[in-house]
Amino acid sequence: MPPPIYQISQELIDKIIDDLAESLEGSFLPRSQYHIFRRIKIESEGAFLHKYTIKRCKALGQILTQSPQIATYVQELRLDIQPNDKIGLHETPSFMQAINQISQAHRPLDKLTLGAYSQPCQLRDPQGFLDLFTRPFISPFITSLHIHGLDNAPIRMIQECVNLSALTLTLADLECDSRPNLSRQHVARPRLRSLTYRASPEAIKKLTGKGFTYHPIHLSTLRVLTIYTDEIEDILCAQSIIRATNSLEELYLVTEDNTCIPPRYYKQHVSLEGNINLKKSNLRILHASVVFGLSDDERLSGMISILKTVPAVNSLRSFRLSVYVGFVTNVGPEDLLDADWESLAAQIPRISSGKALAFQLLFHFLDNENTSRRREKQSQRMRMARSLCANQLRRLVGELLRMLDPAVALSTDINVLYHDANDIY
Repeated sequence: MPPPIYQISQELIDKIIDDLAESLEGSFLPRSQYHIFRRIKIESEGAFLHKYTIKRCKALGQILTQSPQIATYVQELRLDIQPNDKIGLHETPSFMQAINQISQAHRPLDKLTLGAYSQPCQLRDPQGFLDLFTRPFISPFITSLHIHGLDNAPIRMIQECVNLSALTLTLADLECDSRPNLSRQHVARPRLRSLTYRASPEAIKKLTGKGFTYHPIHLSTLRVLTIYTDEIEDILCAQSIIRATNSLEELYLVTEDNTCIPPRYYKQHVSLEGNINLKKSNLRILHASVVFGLSDDERLSGMISILKTVPAVNSLRSFRLSVYVGFVTNVGPEDLLDADWESLAAQIPRISSGKALAFQLLFHFLDNENTSRRREKQSQRMRMARSLCANQLRRLVGELLRMLDPAVALSTDINVLYHDANDIY
């Protein structure tokens, strides 16, 4: 039921706000500023438009000077790097002045997102970026770091973030040539609790100690691991991470489709079979995505092989499986049943081992035939597709319930998508 305010006309709401604005300015303003300035994004403009970067950084500095309390609201900083930068942000006085104002506030930065979002690129001066920016303003404070689209981010930047607990690497690699921090004889390595990576196998290899006499980070404390399984190189890195920790509690095996709009999902299915062993893990949550490929053995076999490695005595409480049908090959909802569900269902009672286990099955179907430009025909087709999906899922659930232990709580959901006629294939 909607809240009472929705029963009031918009004109009356506007009148109430207008009448209260002046008297309550002191109450509304700080909270509004908190939400506005909690995240700050600064984008470099490349070689020819650097003056705009300077202008924006000066404007930020003026805001922080006029209202010093705003600096205490800043928790997250996002730096977007351009591929043709000839002047780094750390070489821009107005940027450094604004960062210094933020660092002098009562609350230090908590999260840094550093990335190249237009196209993959490099930091212009990794050593200068490390010495002048990350070491004094970032490394001692942040708990969360996301590196996107850079192939020469200094590995020491990660290694020296002593409070870092969450790390995300996307389309990233690391350079290992930067000099150590000479002002400190010993720098404690970060103890990660959460790691997410996609298309960053070389960076992961370095972080797990390949080519080093020691690990640049502690993985023994890792609790949450998220892997994008669209590329075999990323899957192959998973086992080295799992071996390095005895504390893993949550494992998410996801596909890039979770962040893409169909029909951009064009990659072929990559099998998980034989590549991930959970024998020594202590999982409470296992969530995985399976993209139905072109042949029968590309469907559930990889997931079944992973479940077989889960020990009979375990801590698993939640197993969620997202099944994607129609994303790689043009098939109908009935293709959901064309897989080895019996073998998968046989593993569920074993891993539940008599304890309560939540098994959630999410059916994602991409309707490639819904290409009509007429909205009413699209809606009609969507209703029909959803009905077909519901019928297939109902049949599957009936079969699964006959094979599952009563202690297993089975729940399902359906997500029907369709190709728009204006999409370019």
